[in-house]
Amino acid sequence: MFTAEEIDAIAVGARHVQRLRDPKLQKAAESVLAKVTAIVPESLQSYLRTAPFYVSEGSAPPLTGVDLAEVRESMRSRRKIAIAYVDADGRGSTRTIWPIALAYYVDVTVIAGWCELRDAFRHFRADRIRSARVLEERFPADGGRLFAEWLALGKDRPDAPH
Repeated sequence: MFTAEEIDAIAVGARHVQRLRDPKLQKAAESVLAKVTAIVPESLQSYLRTAPFYVSEGSAPPLTGVDLAEVRESMRSRRKIAIAYVDADGRGSTRTIWPIALAYYVDVTVIAGWCELRDAFRHFRADRIRSARVLEERFPADGGRLFAEWLALGKDRPDAPH
């Protein structure tokens, strides 16, 4: 059975996912919360449904150029993604990336990936992606090596979105 801290973590975690501009992940969080609520003792069910935790909605607008569910699926299936991207200065580019991580910040989601154009790791704010298309072409299975290398960058990895 879950401890009180685990119940709180589930309740807070599900509410945090509601902040993300990722409708399919939001729906999945609601489903998890409903399933957990159904299996905990009756005395905890109402607590989970009305847990006294508030997580603000955030201010990020809904994403229009990329579907984060498709990004997650391309990460699982190791499929490349072609994106049309606009940087902070308004310059556009097209890239083919190997998505290796999603970083969910308070009001910005960043896709970390290997960029074929730059032949290096790059970070792409999801709200700056104007269009995205998952390709049939796959990137090599690496047993998590790219993700580990990206994590090892540490200081070079953004702590906040640019």
